[in-house]
Amino acid sequence: MYEQQLPGYTTAFKDAPWEARDSAHYRFHYFKNSLAEKEIEKIVEVQERAYRQIVAFLELPSVDKKISYYLYPDAETKEKLMGTPWFAQSIYNDFAVHALYTEKDRVIGPHEDTHLLSLPLGLSIGFLQEGLAERMVGHDWYGNDFADVVKEAFTNERFVISPDLLTSHDAWIATNDDLARQYYALAALFSEYLLNNFGKEKYLLLYKTLQRKSTPQENERAYQEILGINSQESWEQFLENIRGSSPIASNA
Repeated sequence: MYEQQLPGYTTAFKDAPWEARDSAHYRFHYFKNSLAEKEIEKIVEVQERAYRQIVAFLELPSVDKKISYYLYPDAETKEKLMGTPWFAQSIYNDFAVHALYTEKDRVIGPHEDTHLLSLPLGLSIGFLQEGLAERMVGHDWYGNDFADVVKEAFTNERFVISPDLLTSHDAWIATNDDLARQYYALAALFSEYLLNNFGKEKYLLLYKTLQRKSTPQENERAYQEILGINSQESWEQFLENIRGSSPIASNA
């Protein structure tokens, strides 16, 4: 069983009058006459493509169990049935995703699926976990370039960043929810920096090693042992790349 912080989570959704559609790797649940029902074939196409993309990147075998998707027509219904109006959550132990699907917010794609399909690597610290998921998407929530989002965020005094993000899951939990999009973009850029400078093999090993249950001291050792530099050095290099005029580039 995987530990998950889900305050307010409820399983009332299990008794809701869902319609269902199966695909190769998913079972989609949606309400009759909803936008999700109208666009279900598009949803299937998007998620199956995302599934192939994630499995290929992680170089992990496909799993026999299908991902259960619950698509909600509005935030109020989502909060009533599963406990939170937030855009989307992946529920690790249910191998399920709960997401809004509205005219304004069609919350589909690779992000939540990445959380589930990467579970064989364990639960990495939030900065890497969300960074990997966002990096698989390739842009921020509204289609903006990650670097542009972060550079603009640097002008906001509430956007507080710390090298503790690299070794402590608690540091990620403590970030300002009002700037979640900006922190997610920062995390995506850091994952991209690691991939470009150290390669996918070392990146995935670091991801697997930086576990939430480990102490910051244990996670700190992982940087030195896997990357050959400490977290402070990698943080400084990363920020220098972001704040420069050019995109993050490989030093390899």
